[in-house]
Amino acid sequence: MLSEYDVKIIKKKTMSFESRYLTIRESKGNKILLFDETRIMSANLLGILNSIKNEMVVIGERDIGKGLITFLSNLDKRNVADNPKSLNPSKNKSIIPRFYSREVILEAMNEIFKHVTDDIVRNIVGLDLELIYFESYKISQSIGVIPTPEILHYGDSDFNDVFRKYFRYGRSQKMLRNSYYKDFAGLSGRNRANASPKDWAMSFPLQIMRGIPFLLGSLSASGD
Repeated sequence: MLSEYDVKIIKKKTMSFESRYLTIRESKGNKILLFDETRIMSANLLGILNSIKNEMVVIGERDIGKGLITFLSNLDKRNVADNPKSLNPSKNKSIIPRFYSREVILEAMNEIFKHVTDDIVRNIVGLDLELIYFESYKISQSIGVIPTPEILHYGDSDFNDVFRKYFRYGRSQKMLRNSYYKDFAGLSGRNRANASPKDWAMSFPLQIMRGIPFLLGSLSASGD
């Protein structure tokens, strides 16, 4: 499909953080949309983004599928979209822009590369978007929010998927805890202060399912 468009394809065996940097560095446009193969954008998304003048944009998402995990994940996503209490990534890691001014995100990525090892660059997964936003927010606080779910996500279908993903995320956090970004890595992942008591209680089992493998991953990582 990509061959039908004027795109440059970069092939390299790496993880998400370095792949994002390589594509951003090689890009020629003024805007960057961080996307991956597990997501589908709505037909209206690019038009909506084109009308927004902010340098960063948070886009509402919804998981595709059936079952308890998908239900709980969508409940969590709804709370984030409806209640972006704080756009400051030092206080809330649940708000993550996926649309950036190229100038802002490239400056942020270059700043990150000054403070992390090659091993972190090649292997971090799961906290890369949060880290990019953490540095981008220091550069600009021009942030727009699209609360409607304009991105559909093929998320975790069962506990095995959750375990594998959040185990890797835990390992990534441990790597950052031993780096310049140790304070950022130690921040609480979610801020649900605006969630209703009912929604908070209903999403709590999901946080347990995610938290256990995350903790195991952080404990198993090298560098103790």
